[in-house]
Amino acid sequence: MVIQRDVGQFEIMIMPVGRKTFFSVVGIARRASVAIGALVAVVAAFTAQSQSVQAQAVSDQERLFQQMVSQPANHDVTFAFVRAATQRGDYEAAIGALERLLFYNPNLTQVKYELGALYYRLGSYEMARRYFKEALASPNLLPATRQRIEAYLPDTEKQLQQSRLSGFLQTGIRSQTNASFAPSGSLLRLGGADLTLLPSAQRKSDINWFGLAGVAHDYDLNNRRGDILETRFVGYLTAQDRFSNLNVGLFDVSFGPRLMLPELMPGASIKPYVVGGNTWVGGDNYLSSGGAGVSLRLPFTMQWTLQPEFEWRQNSFSLGNTANVSTFNSGSTYTAALSSTYQLAQPLRLDMRGLVRRGDSTFSYQSFDHWGAEAALLYEFAPPIEGIMRNWSIAPFVKYIATHFDTPNPFIDPFTTRADNQWSVGGILNMPVNTTFGISAAVQYDKVNSNLPNYRLDNFSVIIGPTARF
Repeated sequence: MVIQRDVGQFEIMIMPVGRKTFFSVVGIARRASVAIGALVAVVAAFTAQSQSVQAQAVSDQERLFQQMVSQPANHDVTFAFVRAATQRGDYEAAIGALERLLFYNPNLTQVKYELGALYYRLGSYEMARRYFKEALASPNLLPATRQRIEAYLPDTEKQLQQSRLSGFLQTGIRSQTNASFAPSGSLLRLGGADLTLLPSAQRKSDINWFGLAGVAHDYDLNNRRGDILETRFVGYLTAQDRFSNLNVGLFDVSFGPRLMLPELMPGASIKPYVVGGNTWVGGDNYLSSGGAGVSLRLPFTMQWTLQPEFEWRQNSFSLGNTANVSTFNSGSTYTAALSSTYQLAQPLRLDMRGLVRRGDSTFSYQSFDHWGAEAALLYEFAPPIEGIMRNWSIAPFVKYIATHFDTPNPFIDPFTTRADNQWSVGGILNMPVNTTFGISAAVQYDKVNSNLPNYRLDNFSVIIGPTARF
């Protein structure tokens, strides 16, 4: 049995694990390429189109640059060049053009605001604060611009503190068509024989309350390289209306130094860390885990960042009061992943991630290979309501997960080795109301195909609720 829950856009899967030998990366990677290839096929057409758009944008920026050089007093051409450069993420070029305008006319208040916003995107928070404050001191500052500066200045000043605490909170309701995660059909296989599920054990819908908290703390070591101590925490709670035995509570926390690697490339860093957490199901302890990992951040360009990572966890499952949902031995999981973030344009970002995971168990039928890939396309846009200073965003996503076990489970089917394939599609809409509060909504459809009827299921869920950031 697999218990699966979603934490907003973060998926939590409680899978069987155990002790055995370490997995063959080559073997799993070969099968993982199938999943990654399917994901690439989904986004390939869009990527090809975006490359064409990017090429046109480069051409437009070069044309505007030539016009700006030949017409230095034409502010409209300069602003058009800045817009084109910003859309491409070429913030340095946009800053250079605006600094040139400000050199000849220091009273251009709007230019000071634009420079502050560009420096903020670059992570140059000292310069961003300087220009924001200079713009605020101008008597001719437009009210709308003043509101935008007042929305972003606190974040700018927070980034300049040695100790920085930030977080995300969300609560709300979630509706599911298959809250019990029962098989889609009416059959259950035991000992190789198919049995008919009782009506009480078949799929049922439900509504639950949920609460999600994500907290981050960064402590700047103030050394020459810019190293930081990072602490991350996520917590999640649910309360089902009909199935209190499936209430879930969990937390996960990690800690480690992010060490900058300027000799490798500007902005590159490596983070070794320790990690641990605990999960409860139906009010009883279900799973505790602890381990360590390492991640490498490689910003090859201003638009494109890669992050390879590896993590090991020792997992301990409790079989006491939760024997009805926990049937797997304790053991280790090993996960290798590769994440990529690509800023296609100033309001458009593509996030992708692929992973392979090995779970080892005392019993071979509980050991598994797990691989998957996912992609999300985040688009930011101006809110339809005047007076809201932060952009809204929508993020459609797609995810593929495959899990293959080593040998047949004799208690289910002694002749069939379990293999599952899951597809998930959906979208997330974030609607900030002010600098702190907002509303978030999400829809998701999950479909699991398996060679055993026990694990074939589908579920459609809708989530909505208020959010808060600090």
